[in-house]
Amino acid sequence: MTTIAASQPPSPQPKHRQIETKVTEHDSDSETGGALSAVQHIRELKRLARLAHRRAQVIESPSTTKTHIYTNLFGTPETEESEVSNTSWRMNADGLAEPSRSKPRPYLSYMLNTYRNLFLTFYFNWTMIFTAPISSLAFVIVYPTAVVLLFIFEIGLKVFMDYLGGSAFVHYIGSKYGEGLGAINWGAPNLLLSEQTAELVKSTLPSLGKPEPPNKAGGGGVRSRTFDLSIAQTFTVISSVIYERDADKVKSAYEVYANAMKSSIVDLEDQVESPVERKMKCLLWQSERRIRTIVANWGLHFAGVSELKSLGGPFCGIFWSEEHPFIVVAFKGTTPTNYEEFLVDATFQRTDARSYLFGSVHEGFYESVFPTAGFGSDDTRDPYGAILSAVQEKAQQMQARMGTSEPIQVWITGHSLGAAMSSLLFARWLKCPEDLTSRCVLRDAYVIGTPAVGDNDFASYFSSFSNHPVSRTSTLWRIINKHDIICRIPPGYDSQTIGNYMKSTDFFNYSHIGHAIQLNSRWHRKPLRVYPSGYQATMQVEITLGGFDSRCVDYNLPDGQIITAAENPSPSTSTDIDTNTNTHTNIKPKLTSGFVDPRKALVFMQHDDQINPVKFLALPRFAMYISKKAWFRTMANKFTDGNPIHSLESIYPFFFKDHIPVHYFEGLERARSFCYDMEKKDRQIKL
Repeated sequence: MTTIAASQPPSPQPKHRQIETKVTEHDSDSETGGALSAVQHIRELKRLARLAHRRAQVIESPSTTKTHIYTNLFGTPETEESEVSNTSWRMNADGLAEPSRSKPRPYLSYMLNTYRNLFLTFYFNWTMIFTAPISSLAFVIVYPTAVVLLFIFEIGLKVFMDYLGGSAFVHYIGSKYGEGLGAINWGAPNLLLSEQTAELVKSTLPSLGKPEPPNKAGGGGVRSRTFDLSIAQTFTVISSVIYERDADKVKSAYEVYANAMKSSIVDLEDQVESPVERKMKCLLWQSERRIRTIVANWGLHFAGVSELKSLGGPFCGIFWSEEHPFIVVAFKGTTPTNYEEFLVDATFQRTDARSYLFGSVHEGFYESVFPTAGFGSDDTRDPYGAILSAVQEKAQQMQARMGTSEPIQVWITGHSLGAAMSSLLFARWLKCPEDLTSRCVLRDAYVIGTPAVGDNDFASYFSSFSNHPVSRTSTLWRIINKHDIICRIPPGYDSQTIGNYMKSTDFFNYSHIGHAIQLNSRWHRKPLRVYPSGYQATMQVEITLGGFDSRCVDYNLPDGQIITAAENPSPSTSTDIDTNTNTHTNIKPKLTSGFVDPRKALVFMQHDDQINPVKFLALPRFAMYISKKAWFRTMANKFTDGNPIHSLESIYPFFFKDHIPVHYFEGLERARSFCYDMEKKDRQIKL
């Protein structure tokens, strides 16, 4: 059952000054708000650099002694020697060992692991050929096909990026046409850069800091939960902005310290911060500067927390406010040009997760977040411990600064791969809320475009912990676009009935978790469909508009007439799109490329030298050759608006296009319009 809660008459939204994003290298850490909680991130990179140095020493002289690094979160002394032998390393172009989520040859390791799982599956369950023929056929077809497709993709990506100038081409296009943003956000830069987005987030922050409401019961004792559209949209843009980290600078920060260790420039016994450490810290800060700069206009601060067993790939960060007591833990999703992240996505065989969670879960997702023996029995890398330590540390700082002992509200979000890892972190804190201590309280997770993460046992236990105790209000909202193919993989029955008879090793033994908020297509009468996942208990869902109102409503006008942008002008709204759920035309903000026309938007993303980087970039030869052809210019001008990014996105298959964050934001905005219309009808009936 779904209800729409009536909102209070909104007050006119104040206009904000033009967004200013100029940042200099001399900005202090206190001003950026990132230094104090980036300690865990810096410590992690320094420890990995020391391990790389120790690895070289062990190879040269196996009799070297152990060196104590630090005492971990659980009071156990950590030594370099204990991690050197089995931590995954690979050599970069300069011959320097880098930490890796996989072995030195990622594809070879993936292929061997895939075929090993395929062999073990049939070795211990050979009767499934007769008892589960469809599942057996899926194993035989899907696993080898994934291996071949990933091999082709790796070769193609490497040739394009390294030999055809693809890296420079992507950088050029993003800088010139995408406001300097990455490939996930460059088609709709104003989703992150517009004043209306800043208004949305600022209006939502107070809601994030409020204590959780009591577990409400509807008519007849039905349990009730609240889905907040403003929070959903805010977390969508947060899940988008976390893609804007400069991974190259993260690698540079690591290399600076690793090379210093190799040259014996750094004295491990010296407690004074060296110039090398300061440079490393500066590079790490610069890698996140685009994120900090954007979210500063939203009233937020950001700090990276963990590299998640890789370097420059998926990572975890935290967002917080200086005025409201909350922390948002966010995970970055898959970058289209990062091959190793695709290997994580494609490692879809399940692994036993009972060490930290329950049931069996997607191996790639699980090994990215929790300590496992998948990379060696002595691999003690612990992303979860780093995340937990950072959240606890930041909560302690916030309580001290605000002079309160009230717990800090902890929220979780992510998109795509980040949504999957967010789901696992949320499951851990559902199972063991004591990890957060009394300083924090777990609120909701809003995960955008998440694939299935676990089997039927995982989904069943997740539902059980969601209701333990029955007064628990923490809810995982699984926001999905109806045609988003990522939300439909790995394939599974997602059914309690079938799960009761299905074997644990069945190929299709995947089930979704949480409560689904499905965004329907534009032609649907209702923009939302709300339903529980296969194992989740039913409940009444109350949809609220939250703290942000994108339209000004004058309740003194007859019939609650909505003031259009023409009557109440705003620099961040456009008035030329109608929706299938709204009979009033010319009142919906244009969301095709963000809130405002990107061609009229100010270019306010600058790079490190505070100049337009396009002046110093050159197109690769193949791109220059094609761009000079008359047929190419004719097609570009005829079928698009002259922006090659829009040309590229126009040929995306619809089931991939719906996975982009801006399309999730548009779907939520259609739901907001629908809620406004429903409220207006209710007012008319009452009158």
